Amino acid sequence: MKKIFSSMYEVYKMTLVFAGDYANSFKKSLILHTISYIFQGLAFAMFYPFLKALFNKNFVINEVWLYFSLMVLFSFIAIFSRWKAQDFDYDGVMIDITHKLREELGVKLRTMPLDKLFSYKTGELNSIFSSNIDEGVLLIGIASSLILQILVVPFVIIGVTFFIDYRLALIMLIMFPLIIPLNSWKKRVSNEDLKEYFNANAKLESSFIEYIQGLPILKAINQVGMNAKNLQTSIKHVKEVQNQSIYKAKIPPALMGMIVELTLLSLLFFGLYFVVNDTLALVTLGACIVLFSRLTEPLSSTLSLLGMFDFIQTAYTRIKELLDIKEIKTYEPIQTPKSFDIEFKDVEFSYTNQEKKTINNISFYLPNKTMTAIVGNSGCGKTTLTKLIMRYADIQEGTIKIGGINIQNIAYEELLKNISVVFQDVYLFDDTILNNIKMAKPSASIQEIEEAAQSAYCHDFISELPQGYDTKIGDIGGNLSGGERQRISIARAILKDASIVILDEPTAALDTQSEVAVQKAINNLIKNKTVIVIAHRLSTIKDANNILVIDNGEIYELGKHNDLIAKRGKYYNMWKAQQRIKNWTLNERI
Repeated sequence: MKKIFSSMYEVYKMTLVFAGDYANSFKKSLILHTISYIFQGLAFAMFYPFLKALFNKNFVINEVWLYFSLMVLFSFIAIFSRWKAQDFDYDGVMIDITHKLREELGVKLRTMPLDKLFSYKTGELNSIFSSNIDEGVLLIGIASSLILQILVVPFVIIGVTFFIDYRLALIMLIMFPLIIPLNSWKKRVSNEDLKEYFNANAKLESSFIEYIQGLPILKAINQVGMNAKNLQTSIKHVKEVQNQSIYKAKIPPALMGMIVELTLLSLLFFGLYFVVNDTLALVTLGACIVLFSRLTEPLSSTLSLLGMFDFIQTAYTRIKELLDIKEIKTYEPIQTPKSFDIEFKDVEFSYTNQEKKTINNISFYLPNKTMTAIVGNSGCGKTTLTKLIMRYADIQEGTIKIGGINIQNIAYEELLKNISVVFQDVYLFDDTILNNIKMAKPSASIQEIEEAAQSAYCHDFISELPQGYDTKIGDIGGNLSGGERQRISIARAILKDASIVILDEPTAALDTQSEVAVQKAINNLIKNKTVIVIAHRLSTIKDANNILVIDNGEIYELGKHNDLIAKRGKYYNMWKAQQRIKNWTLNERI
């Protein structure tokens, strides 16, 4: 029983935390529910003296009316208290709590380190934001009400029965110790099943999102049906988990129902024995059987209701784990950079749960308003270096400075304000072109937006669209070509006018015509900026002020193009390999 109350108390404490300003309303609701069920139990208990007075040989009508009136009065108090208690559920309070909780989770997503964010699958986050909040928080009021009813009403009736006949009360009490091992068994199975259930559903959501996003590719390779293996496997896994859960979950409630029925039979058997031996009045036994029969249905569902708390606790735990992730912290003294040179000094970094260092003791200096290219094989740490500048995650050793100031001393919003990124894979929102560009500077005028679009060489094709800048571009910009999407993302970066620009090979996936247009747009973007280019095509970064050659998270070579070619090292070998590929002809391949 201690474990049962301990689990419920944990849920109670979490509810108070999540309820926030409404915590007192939740406490008030519980108190009113408790009062309601105490009086409901007393109303039922009045059945003893009512029947006794009704069947008394010396029938006194006033006595019958007294106990009937008490039943009515106690029932009225119970109904009124429950009606007031349900304000918490039906007066919009629960909706406000879930809304506030989703807002808190939204803020957490904006402020948590991105490496922590990306450790979650999209389906997991969807599950926490939707089903965990709805299934957890919205259920707490109803679940608390039902479990209080099951706990309070029977114990009030049993308490009154002690004053009527302690033997009958003891027989009723015998069933409660038997509930404890049943609940422990169900809880152990339930915890395992719930964890697997939530994980299976999160994986299903992730697989579904992946399937929808990859549908064009799947159609191209004729794999949209049963051969969409990830989605099919996830669907099948959810079905298996549900089947196993149903099979395991049906045994404890069945045993619980059996215990309740056996208790009722025991009351009848021993009660009749006491009646035959003239130690118990038949009318008292009749009242006891009627009252306990009234309780058999809710008592039989005890384990299912306690299981709701396991469900709620699991949902709460998942929500709390996300909320407990530490936000990106800005350390004192908070400073604002005046120039935008970048310095890495003895920087070491490894991703969570990875022993191998992704960045290993790297030091370099990038002067203000210069272009630096970062090259190297896939997985060598190029992108990680740029992410660390934006505090994607905090480094384990060393320092990163902008304008001579440690980035951990720069307010996070101020840091991001000064950095623009143009990715190879462009993400545009399902909104108008105007709003997609404007989000870089919400206060921008139409003229400023058009000027940014002109600098990014996308104004002309936007003007030819049906609604011009008010044209909706579709999910992830699906209504535009790759080059058009890229130029809109560059227009967004131009409008932001950040002092540091990071280019993650923005022309790699484009055709020649689009590449020329995008390159012109980039040239306008990077004027008078500190620029970092993650490069795969070495021909595009020949004129860079500095080239960092990264290998296994370390700086292998550093210098300008001609100097690195003269060294005949790793960069030279990469350059020669690309030149050979460039010079291949179709005949040579044949």
